[in-house]
Amino acid sequence: MTYPLISVIVPCYNVEKFLPNCFKVFDRQTYKNLHVIFVNDGSSDGTFGLLNEYCAHHPQYTLITGENEGVASARNKGLNAIKGELFAFCDADDIISDFHFERLYKNISENAADMAVCSIKRISERRADKFNAGKRVKGGKVRAYGKTQALEQFFSQEKFDYLLMNKLFRTEILRKSGATFLDNCRYGEEGYFFFKYLSCAEKTVYEPCETYIYVQNQNSLMHSAFNESRLDIYKNLNAVMKEIAASGEFESVFPYVQVMRAGYSVGILFFILISGYKNGKVIAEITRMLNDDVKSLKKCPKVAAYKKAFLPLCAALAKMIFAKHLKKEKALTTN
Repeated sequence: MTYPLISVIVPCYNVEKFLPNCFKVFDRQTYKNLHVIFVNDGSSDGTFGLLNEYCAHHPQYTLITGENEGVASARNKGLNAIKGELFAFCDADDIISDFHFERLYKNISENAADMAVCSIKRISERRADKFNAGKRVKGGKVRAYGKTQALEQFFSQEKFDYLLMNKLFRTEILRKSGATFLDNCRYGEEGYFFFKYLSCAEKTVYEPCETYIYVQNQNSLMHSAFNESRLDIYKNLNAVMKEIAASGEFESVFPYVQVMRAGYSVGILFFILISGYKNGKVIAEITRMLNDDVKSLKKCPKVAAYKKAFLPLCAALAKMIFAKHLKKEKALTTN
């Protein structure tokens, strides 16, 4: 039996210490028809040298290199280099089960789906060496979702998770949808891509099977102190909301996007609080958005119960904590 080619996009920025394990991940895969696209995003360490050497011994793989433009740009370069009928994403510092692509391909092909999703196991960096990638992972019932259901699942994060890496996509749907990542985004860049892709995906399947291991690296942007790159999440979610409003489609998805934005606002305001960030205009705007967005919770039956209690509480606390910024910006607006 001939298996279709899967292109796997791996953005790489200063990941020299992770690459030996990353190479082992692909060498061990039971699904052998892989085309790995490494995108060196202007690394200043030994990343390019290691990638160049590895790809020289794997002529079926592709190495792209350029200036540092951020992960969104790197992934867009990878999308343009896809050769496979199917494609996926992987981060160089994560681990995947030896059966990851085999399992995803089985689910997408047997169910004639446009996207297959597995679940994610999160572990700390210090535990990564102890993970047994060769162990068969027990799965569960495969569930199918239509367009609107899949979008609601994604933005509610009930099952699909916000990450790119636990999913397998069809290149045909990518080209049809025009899905891409908004340039110059270094945080939360997945939202707009998923909206565009899923708006053209007739069927998505999900299996609760932890074959993608997300290694929580404390030095990554996701776990770093606050900087304004975190505000990129709003570019993506606001772009999604704008498209939904303009098209008139997927109206039931709109409040889920708002609730996702509320969740990110809580996290960002927390980092602002502990970092001493002083831009009052930004703080006031995020606080106002949070209080507006939590009103959409009542329209989102798929949102977890703890969020329905937690997010309004956080919104109320934010109004109290950042009251002086809200008052100051209100005065500037009315004058």
